[in-house]
Amino acid sequence: MTTLAQLAWTFFKISLFSIGGGYNMIPLMQHEIAANNWLPPGRFMDILAVSEITPGPMAVNLATFTGFHVAGVTGSIVATVSVCLPGAVILLALGAIAIHLREKPAFRAAMRGLMPALVGLLTATALRLGQALIPPDAVMPDAPSIVIFAVVLAVMLWKNQHPASLMLGAALAGIGFSLF
Repeated sequence: MTTLAQLAWTFFKISLFSIGGGYNMIPLMQHEIAANNWLPPGRFMDILAVSEITPGPMAVNLATFTGFHVAGVTGSIVATVSVCLPGAVILLALGAIAIHLREKPAFRAAMRGLMPALVGLLTATALRLGQALIPPDAVMPDAPSIVIFAVVLAVMLWKNQHPASLMLGAALAGIGFSLF
């Protein structure tokens, strides 16, 4: 299989089997990218951070950046189209019957079952990403890291601030802490 075909199949498959949106795609993307040796382990976290703060859906950005890293501009186009295609097709198909499905007891029961599973997937993703940020020899984060974490968490929970402004603020705080 060519690299472009492998990119297409991988991101199509990721999108097809990821229920709940971009954040639920992260564990599968991380697994597939590592399995194909497309990025060094630390590079995934860098691309994930850039994908989060750039405009557009995070999963699409992650696919685009990965595709570019693997096969240049053509790879980015292939990965982007492949990650968008299943959702677009499914949305068009379900859109025609959504009004009828929404009233069915079986559909409502399925949604009640899926919601807790999606929360569990998001929690597992957050924990895995947090573990990836901790170096193996780390004992305890330094005080500035704890302060930045606490402030970002608090502002996100209570003010629902845009992630880009939080990332910019965290970067500036990191620079400020390093100067003192």
